[in-house]
Amino acid sequence: MTLLLIGAAFVILLASVSFFIYVKRLHRSMSYFQTVGQYVQQGKLDEAISLLKDTLRKNHYNAEAHAALGMIYHKKELLDDALAELKTALTMKPDLINIYQEMYLIYKKKGMEDEANRALDSYERLKGSK
Repeated sequence: MTLLLIGAAFVILLASVSFFIYVKRLHRSMSYFQTVGQYVQQGKLDEAISLLKDTLRKNHYNAEAHAALGMIYHKKELLDDALAELKTALTMKPDLINIYQEMYLIYKKKGMEDEANRALDSYERLKGSK
Protein backbone atom coordinates (compact mmCIF):
# COMPACT_ATOMS: atom_id res chain seq x y z
CA MET A 1 0.00 0.00 0.00
CA THR A 2 2.83 2.38 0.89
CA LEU A 3 4.52 1.70 -2.44
CA LEU A 4 1.26 2.48 -4.23
CA LEU A 5 0.96 5.82 -2.42
CA ILE A 6 4.58 6.69 -3.19
CA GLY A 7 4.03 5.78 -6.83
CA ALA A 8 0.90 7.91 -7.03
CA ALA A 9 2.69 10.86 -5.40
CA PHE A 10 5.54 10.46 -7.89
CA VAL A 11 3.13 10.47 -10.85
CA ILE A 12 1.43 13.61 -9.50
CA LEU A 13 4.82 15.26 -9.06
CA LEU A 14 5.83 14.41 -12.63
CA ALA A 15 2.53 15.72 -13.97
CA SER A 16 2.94 18.96 -12.01
CA VAL A 17 6.47 19.50 -13.30
CA SER A 18 5.39 18.76 -16.87
CA PHE A 19 2.51 21.22 -16.58
CA PHE A 20 4.83 23.89 -15.16
CA ILE A 21 7.25 23.43 -18.08
CA TYR A 22 4.36 23.62 -20.56
CA VAL A 23 3.03 26.86 -19.02
CA LYS A 24 6.52 28.37 -19.00
CA ARG A 25 7.00 27.57 -22.70
CA LEU A 26 3.56 28.91 -23.54
CA HIS A 27 4.30 32.16 -21.72
CA ARG A 28 7.64 32.51 -23.52
CA SER A 29 5.93 31.88 -26.87
CA MET A 30 3.23 34.47 -26.14
CA SER A 31 5.75 37.12 -25.09
CA TYR A 32 7.77 36.37 -28.23
CA PHE A 33 4.74 37.02 -30.43
CA GLN A 34 4.00 40.20 -28.46
CA THR A 35 7.51 41.42 -29.23
CA VAL A 36 7.10 40.62 -32.93
CA GLY A 37 3.74 42.44 -32.90
CA GLN A 38 5.28 45.47 -31.23
CA TYR A 39 8.07 45.57 -33.80
CA VAL A 40 5.54 45.45 -36.62
CA GLN A 41 3.40 48.20 -35.05
CA GLN A 42 6.50 50.37 -34.67
CA GLY A 43 7.49 49.76 -38.29
CA LYS A 44 10.57 47.78 -37.23
CA LEU A 45 9.98 45.06 -39.79
CA ASP A 46 13.64 44.06 -40.09
CA GLU A 47 13.84 43.51 -36.33
CA ALA A 48 10.68 41.40 -36.44
CA ILE A 49 12.12 39.36 -39.32
CA SER A 50 15.36 38.85 -37.42
CA LEU A 51 13.50 37.62 -34.33
CA LEU A 52 11.34 35.26 -36.39
CA LYS A 53 14.34 33.85 -38.28
CA ASP A 54 16.14 33.29 -34.99
CA THR A 55 13.10 31.46 -33.67
CA LEU A 56 12.92 29.31 -36.79
CA ARG A 57 16.63 28.45 -36.51
CA LYS A 58 15.82 26.99 -33.09
CA ASN A 59 12.57 25.31 -34.16
CA HIS A 60 11.94 25.07 -37.90
CA TYR A 61 8.54 23.47 -37.28
CA ASN A 62 6.84 26.57 -35.86
CA ALA A 63 3.95 27.17 -38.26
CA GLU A 64 2.92 30.43 -36.60
CA ALA A 65 6.44 31.85 -36.98
CA HIS A 66 6.47 30.93 -40.68
CA ALA A 67 3.05 32.54 -41.10
CA ALA A 68 4.13 35.72 -39.30
CA LEU A 69 7.31 35.89 -41.37
CA GLY A 70 5.26 35.50 -44.55
CA MET A 71 2.93 38.31 -43.53
CA ILE A 72 5.85 40.61 -42.75
CA TYR A 73 7.49 39.78 -46.08
CA HIS A 74 4.19 40.72 -47.70
CA LYS A 75 4.30 44.11 -45.93
CA LYS A 76 7.79 44.58 -47.36
CA GLU A 77 6.53 43.61 -50.84
CA LEU A 78 8.77 40.52 -50.90
CA LEU A 79 5.95 38.55 -52.45
CA ASP A 80 7.80 35.37 -53.46
CA ASP A 81 9.41 35.08 -50.03
CA ALA A 82 6.03 35.72 -48.42
CA LEU A 83 4.36 32.96 -50.42
CA ALA A 84 7.16 30.51 -49.62
CA GLU A 85 6.78 31.12 -45.86
CA LEU A 86 2.98 30.97 -45.97
CA LYS A 87 3.06 27.70 -47.91
CA THR A 88 5.51 26.26 -45.39
CA ALA A 89 3.15 27.24 -42.56
CA LEU A 90 0.22 25.58 -44.35
CA THR A 91 2.09 22.30 -44.77
CA MET A 92 2.43 22.24 -40.97
CA LYS A 93 -1.02 23.58 -40.07
CA PRO A 94 -3.46 23.60 -42.99
CA ASP A 95 -6.24 25.06 -40.83
CA LEU A 96 -4.55 28.45 -40.24
CA ILE A 97 -7.36 30.32 -41.93
CA ASN A 98 -5.72 33.77 -42.07
CA ILE A 99 -2.93 32.43 -44.26
CA TYR A 100 -5.37 31.84 -47.09
CA GLN A 101 -6.51 35.47 -46.93
CA GLU A 102 -2.90 36.64 -47.05
CA MET A 103 -2.13 34.36 -49.97
CA TYR A 104 -5.20 35.62 -51.81
CA LEU A 105 -3.95 39.21 -51.52
CA ILE A 106 -0.45 38.27 -52.68
CA TYR A 107 -1.68 36.26 -55.63
CA LYS A 108 -3.93 39.17 -56.64
CA LYS A 109 -0.95 41.55 -56.53
CA LYS A 110 1.01 39.15 -58.71
CA GLY A 111 -1.87 38.84 -61.18
CA MET A 112 -2.26 35.13 -60.47
CA GLU A 113 -6.05 34.96 -60.57
CA ASP A 114 -6.46 31.17 -60.51
CA GLU A 115 -4.22 30.82 -57.46
CA ALA A 116 -5.98 33.75 -55.78
CA ASN A 117 -9.36 32.12 -56.32
CA ARG A 118 -8.11 28.78 -54.94
CA ALA A 119 -6.81 30.53 -51.83
CA LEU A 120 -10.12 32.35 -51.41
CA ASP A 121 -12.05 29.09 -51.86
CA SER A 122 -9.90 27.43 -49.19
CA TYR A 123 -10.52 30.36 -46.87
CA GLU A 124 -14.30 30.24 -47.41
CA ARG A 125 -14.37 26.46 -46.93
CA LEU A 126 -12.45 26.66 -43.63
CA LYS A 127 -14.45 29.67 -42.46
CA GLY A 128 -17.66 27.75 -43.05
CA SER A 129 -16.44 24.72 -41.12
CA LYS A 130 -15.60 26.70 -37.97
